[in-house]
Amino acid sequence: MIDTKPTTNGHGPTTSQAPVEAVPFKRSTPAPVKRRTDTNRGTAVLVGVLFLLSTATFIVSNVLITPLLGANNVLAAVANHSQTMIAATLIGLIEGVATVGIALVLYPILKWQHPALALGYAGMRIAELAIAAVGFGLGGLLLVTLSGAAANAANSELGTVLVGLRHWTLMLVYVYTAIGGVMLSYMLLKTRIVPRGFSVLGLVGYPVLFLAAVLDMLGIVDTVNGVGLVGLVPGGLFEFLLPIWLIARGLNVTAHQLAVVSKSKTELSPLTS
Repeated sequence: MIDTKPTTNGHGPTTSQAPVEAVPFKRSTPAPVKRRTDTNRGTAVLVGVLFLLSTATFIVSNVLITPLLGANNVLAAVANHSQTMIAATLIGLIEGVATVGIALVLYPILKWQHPALALGYAGMRIAELAIAAVGFGLGGLLLVTLSGAAANAANSELGTVLVGLRHWTLMLVYVYTAIGGVMLSYMLLKTRIVPRGFSVLGLVGYPVLFLAAVLDMLGIVDTVNGVGLVGLVPGGLFEFLLPIWLIARGLNVTAHQLAVVSKSKTELSPLTS
């Protein structure tokens, strides 16, 4: 008989194979970028809270202490309201700590494009806190101590000196705040992590504050009770409106900035391993 089975030249019979369907490739977002975005959102909220805390404590401290220092007999007024004086002094120091916190929290973001300026901004805030600790903190507590001593001409003169120390300290704090504010506003303008309007407001408001403080030092205007208070308005608006935006909308960290951060970490990883 003739074998009718198909031959395969010694090879096994061929089998048909079903066509393989192409699986679409889906590009996933790297996890580090998402974590970085979440971190920046938390940073924005923290900076906003610190700004509002700094503004609130500054206002409360001045509201409590200004009537005491403006009394005809300062030492008697402080003696009768010593607890208020101590509370106002401590609240004023909280304001200084909050401003330093703003610079330290923003430093990791600002340093990628402006390392020297970001470090200088943090240094200005730390110097501002040191000045406030001496003039507001130590000076205020010395007034409380002096108010409890026997009333005499020497103590009265020393009390006048301490009141003057507080005023000069406030002017120096304004100067440091103005310089630091200009540095921050410039970095915000260049990095564009917040809308340009906030940066422009800061670049206008802080030089006005600087000018008002200098004019007060020269005795031309009064930034505590006089027309010089107008010089505090633009910078005050910046420090009030910006934190509201940060809490509500966050920082506008672009994909390019995230890529720069990710690349820098990748380049540094062999050195740290």
